[in-house]
Amino acid sequence: MKKADREKLSLPQKKKTRRIMLWMALGLVLVGLMLGGWHAYRILKQPASLFSEAPAATAIPQATILAPAFPVHTDVPTPEPEGAEPAAQAPEGTPVPAATPEATATAKPVERLNILLMGIDAFENGGTTSGTMPHTDVMMLIAINFDENKVDLISLPRDTLTTAPGFYGYYKLNGVFNVGLGGWKRPVGTSDELADGFLLTCRAAEEWMGGISIPYYYGLDFQAVIDIVDAIGGIDYDVDQRFTSMSGQHTYGKGMHHLDGDAVLGYLRIRNAADGLDSSRTARQRRMMVAIFKKLKNEGKLSQIPALINAANSGIYTNTTLSQTTALANYAANLDSNSIQTRSMFGDLGQVEYEWRYAYVDQQNRLDIIREVFGIEAEPVGICTRQFERWLHTVGFSAMKYMRQAEKVLTQVQELKDAGESFTEEQIAIYSDCYRAYVALKAGFDSAKDTLSSRYATAPWREKTSNKKNWTEENKVADQELSSLEADILKSLNDLKASSKDATIRLSDAIGFKTRLSWNVPIDWFKDPDINEVIVNFG
Repeated sequence: MKKADREKLSLPQKKKTRRIMLWMALGLVLVGLMLGGWHAYRILKQPASLFSEAPAATAIPQATILAPAFPVHTDVPTPEPEGAEPAAQAPEGTPVPAATPEATATAKPVERLNILLMGIDAFENGGTTSGTMPHTDVMMLIAINFDENKVDLISLPRDTLTTAPGFYGYYKLNGVFNVGLGGWKRPVGTSDELADGFLLTCRAAEEWMGGISIPYYYGLDFQAVIDIVDAIGGIDYDVDQRFTSMSGQHTYGKGMHHLDGDAVLGYLRIRNAADGLDSSRTARQRRMMVAIFKKLKNEGKLSQIPALINAANSGIYTNTTLSQTTALANYAANLDSNSIQTRSMFGDLGQVEYEWRYAYVDQQNRLDIIREVFGIEAEPVGICTRQFERWLHTVGFSAMKYMRQAEKVLTQVQELKDAGESFTEEQIAIYSDCYRAYVALKAGFDSAKDTLSSRYATAPWREKTSNKKNWTEENKVADQELSSLEADILKSLNDLKASSKDATIRLSDAIGFKTRLSWNVPIDWFKDPDINEVIVNFG
């Protein structure tokens, strides 16, 4: 067959191929339009569906008891030494560590979405009002109930004495952010660089809110607040007390004023020395949020929130996507401002310690908020009480210090063993004595901590000793019982401390431990890595 004939025969085939390719292209375009339309529909009509897959859970290091270098029999369950035979199955009922929650790809859309809004007290240029470290001085939980079209704004007191999930020590709630960053002192960074701090703060807030899930966050620094308020043209606001703008250039008296970003930031940061939990300040923060919401809604600008965030350029951090933020903005545009309920945890001002205040949260108020918003019957938290703080200073911090010294020497033995050094039977026996004393002290400390924090949480009559004259007979009897319990715990822990110290020194001498051991708790205990795993300036 000639070449020209072959080409004539191939023309219909080429046309057919082109038609197939054209239809495929049109099909892909149609599918894209359908998917884009469906995505737009979800943003506009089904915002909850965009949050059906929570971000992957961040692994939190678990504080565990030190594993023994040699098999050691103790009365307390301990990790098996490296290379040992697998342990037998634990008896039924033995407590086991909870597994780290993981996000599932087919998660059901949430009915209530919880987002933690955090304000960082730092400027983009590095300026901060917190000495060497910026903190999340504003923490407000935004709880969105999509089914009932209701939003709750719940302020968490920044000065609350708390723990950082997975880390050793005691911190203020606004410093958990810094713990997550490993004590990082830079006040600014990228979203990725600061994510661990924000996520750890979310985990701490989850514990304070009765165990609810808080998978999302927004963080803003000073400059972002100024930029956003300026981008919406400022706000008309009825000021409740005299204040000076953040830059110090303008002073405003009570009454209606038009506030720019600099003025709004100054207003939000007014401090009342007599206000124990910054209740006035957190109330101002919630009122300002509602006022900004109303302005954007009345002017039909809520849909511009993603653009406003972009207008800030930097200083805004979040783990939400642009689609999720857009969906929330659209949801807000259809939300009645009367559907926004503002709440705050409150309580008493703690004693001033090293020029810092502690917030002792009223547990009944906390439990009422959790019940009303989330329908959860939470447990009281006793570590945020005056009594627990005093117990830490009396013997708790000291016990922690002694445990750390034992761990240093025990760890040295493990390192020497791993390096191939051999040990005599006498050294192993001394090691076993030290390890048993260490385990006993840790078990005693943990038991005392749990027992007393539980008792302190339900013993409000002891929070203010000036009220003793008003105690009921029931209060007096309960106080006698609690005082007796405290005395027993103090004696027991002191005995355990003495045994651990003696055994640690003997093991230190037996292996020629070179590092100096320290047994005294310094006045500035928060700077001691034997007590607080991460050094954080609480200012």
